Amino acid sequence: MISPPFRSCVACRTSRPKRELIRVHLVPGGRLGVDLDGGSGRGVYVCPRHACLELAVRRGEFARCLKVTLAPMTVEALEALIRERILRKVAALLGLARRARKITSGAEAVESAVKRHSARLILSAADASTNSVTKLQSLAAEVGIAWMQAMGKEELGAALGVAPRACIAVMDSHFAGAVMTVLKKMPVEMDAREAAWLGRRVCGQSGASEGLGVIRRGND
Repeated sequence: MISPPFRSCVACRTSRPKRELIRVHLVPGGRLGVDLDGGSGRGVYVCPRHACLELAVRRGEFARCLKVTLAPMTVEALEALIRERILRKVAALLGLARRARKITSGAEAVESAVKRHSARLILSAADASTNSVTKLQSLAAEVGIAWMQAMGKEELGAALGVAPRACIAVMDSHFAGAVMTVLKKMPVEMDAREAAWLGRRVCGQSGASEGLGVIRRGND
């Protein structure tokens, strides 16, 4: 089995699988661009954590590694750029899944797909009601499928070409995996996602597997 390529975060210097990092590169006009898929050519890799992004910006790591002079950029602007690219990518993936008829939406349809064991991922809107979110989390836990929360109801609906949706279910493992991989790169504080990543390292070294849950909310 071929092991995935690894890269080091320019801020914390931790080596991680390339697919888990954000690649920052130069685009025409002397501005920074972000690549979620690794890409090719000169680029700088950074963890999708606020602490790493902030440290890289503060130390001027992008300009130093790319060997260019850059206009000042705040960490908030960089995170906004990353979020915009992530949401655009997720919307494109959901659109493809819809055309392939691998998506269902709406509370009743999603619950039905979960109970039939045809759902591979549940996505709840970021602005969905607490009751809706809690119910779907519990349902996902009962049947052992992934659950995540991302995008607003209007954004989810727009990605499917329908009215606003509070939840959707992805019914194809490949589409579900692609969506989760992208959403895991959403900038966050060092929280459960980092703890889970560290847990994978410990498990890999000790053979233990405790503590890794099935429900995922941008964490893994």
